Amino acid sequence: MKIGVIGLGRWGTKVAKEYIALKNEGVIDSLILCDIDNNRLKQYANGAILSSNLDEVVLKVDGIHICSPNKTHYEIAKKALETGINVLVEKPMTMNHDHAYELVEIAIEGDLILQVGHIYRFANAIRKIKELFENNYFGNIYYFSLTWSHYMPYIEDVDVLWDLLPHPIDILNFITKKWPLEFIGVGRAFRRSSLNEVASIHAIFDNGIFANINVSWLNPIRRRILEIVGQKCTAYVECVEQRIKIYKGESEVLLNIDANNTIRDEILNFIKAIETGKNSFNSSIIGARNVEMIEKAINSIR
Repeated sequence: MKIGVIGLGRWGTKVAKEYIALKNEGVIDSLILCDIDNNRLKQYANGAILSSNLDEVVLKVDGIHICSPNKTHYEIAKKALETGINVLVEKPMTMNHDHAYELVEIAIEGDLILQVGHIYRFANAIRKIKELFENNYFGNIYYFSLTWSHYMPYIEDVDVLWDLLPHPIDILNFITKKWPLEFIGVGRAFRRSSLNEVASIHAIFDNGIFANINVSWLNPIRRRILEIVGQKCTAYVECVEQRIKIYKGESEVLLNIDANNTIRDEILNFIKAIETGKNSFNSSIIGARNVEMIEKAINSIR
């Protein structure tokens, strides 16, 4: 199997390293890394085929993993799908839901795999929380609380909700199998004239459960936190470190979680989907619905 990775920025670099490891293990036959910046390509001179030409890459691979800037996802994914190439695109799938559903339709018509990089679906800690939720471990859920923050230097043309909100929304959907009915939000831009740099969103579900979601590019403390407050107990989850602490009354217990390599497992799922033709676990429909939710959340900002 031949795979292409498109975009070698901060995240694309991490993804490329996993594919190189899989190539060295014989899981894939060859790897093409593509970026318009030749300086980024040079560091992989001994690990993969290098290219700065997207058109050439899509003619030589079975699938591509798109790690380029958000605004380029739609154009690149469409080009690949229309060429008959399977696609794993990082979140957000696109920057509007019409484009997202167009990609879904192209993939279905071409009998192609189209997946979206909602990576926390592959984290053992989040899977454990889903299992506990489904077994009524928490009792009646009072509410969820999620915090996604890190410092981001000043940028002009991206809303923080497009960057940070997709993961909290997807985690909630993965655990509950539900999408919010409505959002109530407050957001602000402080270093520029428009587009939010920080926001607090209330996501309201049809069963009365709600989630408080806080996202920030201004807080220098990097957090990826999920809290589930329930009738029987409360869970505090550090999503990257994959640590779960359970609180029952005044007692607390740290669950034994085998933290896994989520990037690798997501990639292996993509490879398996290409081999079997079965699109599972992080389908394109989920990605498109997620885009819809981000749009609704942004429109709710007051």
